[in-house]
Amino acid sequence: MAAIPTNPGRDLRFDSLRGLMLVIMTVNHLPSLVARFTDEPLGVFSGAEGFVFLSGLLAGLVYARRLQRDGAEPLWDSSRSRGWMIWRWQVGSVLASLLGIQIICWIFGFCSAKAPTLFYQNPWLAIVMGPTFLYQPGMLDVLPMYCAFVTLLPVVLIGLEKGYRPWIIGASVLMWAAVQSTYGSGIDGAPLYPLHVGSFNLFAWQLIFFGGVMIGRERAIHPERPLVPFRPVIFGCVLAFAVYGWGIQHEGWKTPGWSDALFGIMINKTALGLLRLADFGACAYLIAVIGGLFPKLLTWRPLAFLGQHSIAVFGVQSVVAVILLEFTWPFATPLRNYVTTALALGCLWLSAAIHQAIRTRQTAKVPLRPRHDVRAA
Repeated sequence: MAAIPTNPGRDLRFDSLRGLMLVIMTVNHLPSLVARFTDEPLGVFSGAEGFVFLSGLLAGLVYARRLQRDGAEPLWDSSRSRGWMIWRWQVGSVLASLLGIQIICWIFGFCSAKAPTLFYQNPWLAIVMGPTFLYQPGMLDVLPMYCAFVTLLPVVLIGLEKGYRPWIIGASVLMWAAVQSTYGSGIDGAPLYPLHVGSFNLFAWQLIFFGGVMIGRERAIHPERPLVPFRPVIFGCVLAFAVYGWGIQHEGWKTPGWSDALFGIMINKTALGLLRLADFGACAYLIAVIGGLFPKLLTWRPLAFLGQHSIAVFGVQSVVAVILLEFTWPFATPLRNYVTTALALGCLWLSAAIHQAIRTRQTAKVPLRPRHDVRAA
């Protein structure tokens, strides 16, 4: 195997795209008028697919370098450290959201039906179940999935290093396929009260994360290669399919002969249905080709700043969304709606700036401590 460069430069395209996904998900979590531009704008997939895929890609980049440079044991240590950090942010997000709901209930004497049920019906049970990932209400169910994937990351990377790539791909595809019919009934993540393990099926979504890991690993091995080689015929065919996906979402196009049940399975979000997965893959390919030909188009430093602090930013935006959804008046008029959306987005950059300041201060306090590049994943 070719040696992985030990000191490659940071690719701001990936950070910028992940920052964009954070902005999109924040807007979509709110009843914002801006959501008409961000809610599945390119087809039958959402910002969550992009965020999970890019997280896998960046993890593959960072951890593949670490595996070759330091070996398996430090890789496991870094994975556990990263998983522990993600877990802390998830617990902090859950507890901050719960506290906010309780304060609102105490001050205003009401609790919105949009609030996580357990937060106001049995907050003590929520405190117990939240940190164990047994209660993952909406907007608080992405980090637990990410934590699980990062914990398993060394298994996949070491397997790839040993030449088990076909087996890993096969196992990933089989797990994804096994849950398709189960989640095609239209019941997306239906909880068994009070148990609620989120709206994302791990056995399905692992495909998109570890697919990103494999691409990121290849990028780490061959950084000199373009993201995706430009092939006019392939590009044209993929573009046609992406246009079809856009038409399904925005113009109501539908394949003749497909029943509503089959169509529901194909675009199901919980199990990452085949059409949803294929449409995302097509758009990801097009963006990769364009990003290879015109790198500056995918690079915007304010978004890259968010992407470099993705876990902290995601945790904060989850809390902000849960709290804002308690009220209707911030979104009652167009002016209030746009102002509230802008303030919510401002919280993303504020949280990233605070996180950067804390990180810088910690680094300054321990100058001799070896820096782990896993923070970029």
